[in-house]
Amino acid sequence: MKSKFFCVLLLGGLATHLVAKPISPSNPEDLRKAALQVDKYVAEIFRSKKLEVPAVVDDSTFLRRSFLVAAGRIPTLDEAASFLEIDDPAKREILTGYLLQSDGYRSHMQNYVFDLLRAKDDGPNGSEAFTAPYMNFIQESVTNNVPWNQFAHQLVSAKGIAWEKGSGAVGYYIRDKGMPLDNLSITMQIFTGERLECAQCHDSPTNKWERMDFFELAAFTHGQREINEGVWREALRGYDDKAYKNGFRRSELGKVFYWLRDNVHYGTLADQGAGRIKLPKDYQYKDGDPGEMVGGKTQFGKKIRSSDRKDSGKSRLEFAKWMTTQNPNFDYIAVNRMWERVMGSPLTYPVDVYVKPEKAASPALASYLSRLMVELNYDLKAFQNVLLLTKTFQFAANPKAFDAGVPQAFNGRQLERMSAEQMWDSLVTLVADKPDDLAKRKFSEHIYYQNKPILVGDKTMGQLTREVVSIKDPAEYREYAEQLLETFNTGGSSSRSNGEDMMKASKSRPGPAKGIARASELAAPAPAGHLLREFGQSDRELIGAATKEANVSQTLEIMNGHVEKMVVANKEAAVYSALEKGTTEADKTRYIYYAILSRAPTEAEMNMLMRDVIDGSQESYRNLVSALIATHEFMFVQ
Repeated sequence: MKSKFFCVLLLGGLATHLVAKPISPSNPEDLRKAALQVDKYVAEIFRSKKLEVPAVVDDSTFLRRSFLVAAGRIPTLDEAASFLEIDDPAKREILTGYLLQSDGYRSHMQNYVFDLLRAKDDGPNGSEAFTAPYMNFIQESVTNNVPWNQFAHQLVSAKGIAWEKGSGAVGYYIRDKGMPLDNLSITMQIFTGERLECAQCHDSPTNKWERMDFFELAAFTHGQREINEGVWREALRGYDDKAYKNGFRRSELGKVFYWLRDNVHYGTLADQGAGRIKLPKDYQYKDGDPGEMVGGKTQFGKKIRSSDRKDSGKSRLEFAKWMTTQNPNFDYIAVNRMWERVMGSPLTYPVDVYVKPEKAASPALASYLSRLMVELNYDLKAFQNVLLLTKTFQFAANPKAFDAGVPQAFNGRQLERMSAEQMWDSLVTLVADKPDDLAKRKFSEHIYYQNKPILVGDKTMGQLTREVVSIKDPAEYREYAEQLLETFNTGGSSSRSNGEDMMKASKSRPGPAKGIARASELAAPAPAGHLLREFGQSDRELIGAATKEANVSQTLEIMNGHVEKMVVANKEAAVYSALEKGTTEADKTRYIYYAILSRAPTEAEMNMLMRDVIDGSQESYRNLVSALIATHEFMFVQ
């Protein structure tokens, strides 16, 4: 049995192209040559240890490893059978192309970026002042494979109204609203591998950063104001204090006022930075005085200062340009993160700490990969394509290499349990015949008040926000709010609205998909008690907060929780299509193995199953499915 994707890719995926200079992310021959160059550097590491280069894994291991690493799930029965039963020397490269072209890659990469940025669906007071457009911005950026340097620049230099088209990146700063210094520390950790959090309070005892260094960097991103801030507060004060104390906030008009605060004002960012910041009152070092105003200044890469000693309103723009183009940290940290993502371990530990190339296990490889990232124009998909094409990615672990001191990063993937998202998406694959075609996150610009769409066909959330933040007079603001309340009381419809429009709006509210879907499309993070959380999904409060540690709850989930309900007891689950495709008990058993473990059963396994387990009944196959899902082989990435 063979699926269509191999036929298509065999015809078009291996065409030879002329090598272009510089390297082209879209030129397969360029990517192959880059992969060979990576393998040469890795081979030198083994030669220096007087060891042979490791052998590559078999087809089944490669198949499963590739799917979990590139697409975040196991292959379907059809995908597994197509790969394992085809006889073509180029099929591994063809599979890599298939995976990177799939929506599964987008889904898995989206999970990665969500985690890295700590992106969450729940906003303040349950509002969507920035979460929906921010999550949509990330999703669109991954879908469109926006270059990493451009994506980072958009985040760090963001301004405007989150709900306006192209401004969803504003959510990056609003995510940490009220904590701009913490946000700076996180930015530096994510994109430059410099850990400045200690220097926020004192000269760091563990690295080179002093407290003044921190505040000079913080000056670039200081001054994060809401657009036309203060008018809302002044308008609120215009109402009788007695009325306010007697429950104005709980009144109908009061609810509208606070809805405007949480859903309109909260999701705006006025300019691109002040370029100056006051030292804190407890500043204790001789290089500055408490309360002193200092300007922006960088300490590594190309040294720059904020443009002037006044509020230029553009210092974050300067900072974004510096971060993405004028220091070597940005390139290497991106390289190190992608190497860890594909190979399972970073080139240097920890993954988010900058290490000079000459201190890496292979300085030549570290330098080459940094140049390659730049030559590929920070195309993370193309960069991962190179790594997935290497023999290094295919290595089987060699214990002798560990004993000789070869780092894990060059010695085959470390055996580790699937991430929570990989586990969930693999279970979804056993349920749905085409897991990548399931429901996606929704996004619309409809205005919702108390969970009901309003002004459908008349205004979008972006248009409403633009109207509100343009009001300068508190009295005019109060009049606008009162008129808005009147609109809400009449059902929130307009002359251009109709029942069909309202029905569509009620079904297209921004937010996660409902029902069964890939992890990337569900609430982020999932609610407590969900399988994703039980298997260690990040709570999105800290970078790298996900865990793969085992616990009793996971055992219960597999035995009689989500796994039992989703897969084993679900007669419609895709895994049971194996029973229709096979004509004999042995065939059916083999296809179930394909669907769950991405391999055929060994001769010993087949003999035991035919003798002691499989009797042709539906129950015996359900028992087999349940047993295979509970194995370490299913739950681990090899």
